Amino acid sequence: MTGAPDTSHDCPKAAAAALAQVALALAEMKAGQAAVARAVTGLEAALEVGLQEGLQSLPVCTALPSEHRRAHRFGTPRKIDGDPELQAFIAARVDRLTFEQIAAEVAAHFPPARHVRKTAIWDWWKRRQAGP
Repeated sequence: MTGAPDTSHDCPKAAAAALAQVALALAEMKAGQAAVARAVTGLEAALEVGLQEGLQSLPVCTALPSEHRRAHRFGTPRKIDGDPELQAFIAARVDRLTFEQIAAEVAAHFPPARHVRKTAIWDWWKRRQAGP
């Protein structure tokens, strides 16, 4: 004997403990896998019910397609139509100034991003006179 402790009898115990841990981890993974499978099945069933009942319970559309499309304008909105302050400014001057003078006053009172030309003012004024 060399004086080293004999650990040969501990190897089977350590291997058995490791195998027990592996078996426990495998059982936990199988339980987790079963839970995931149940969750997937439940979600698929809920999705199917939602698709079947959801499409049938949509509200009835009362607007005609042409009216709906007419409400949507292509492109960017006109500056005057999208700016209530600019509309009020122009409306207060449209009866006493020319369109060119109004455009000059807009340029003097508003930042460059809000400037409009006389033709835009004229177009807005004509649409306003025509009504909604």
